Amino acid sequence: VNVYEYEDKIGIIAEIPGLDKKQLQVEVEDGVLTIAGDKHSAFENDGAKVLRRELKQSSFKRQFELGDQLDGENIKASFKDGILSVEIPKIEPEVPKKHSVKIG
Repeated sequence: VNVYEYEDKIGIIAEIPGLDKKQLQVEVEDGVLTIAGDKHSAFENDGAKVLRRELKQSSFKRQFELGDQLDGENIKASFKDGILSVEIPKIEPEVPKKHSVKIG
């Protein structure tokens, strides 16, 4: 996983070869972005005796704290050729408004 900061967003790039989009989950809960996936072998054991097993079934989960300056409601994600790209927009910080106070 690589994380990049741009002027208006944070980008996350994850290499996830061997999975398809249906095996991935990207979720936000309580200010935490979670990227998870399950990889299962595409080959069924159709009654054959296994002589050697190198294809593994596995799962993974990575979590990222979003903090107050990232917009967890408008995250975009895409997956192509084993690369997951996630874009998290930054929230514009509120500029304190200046006003005069009448002295009584």
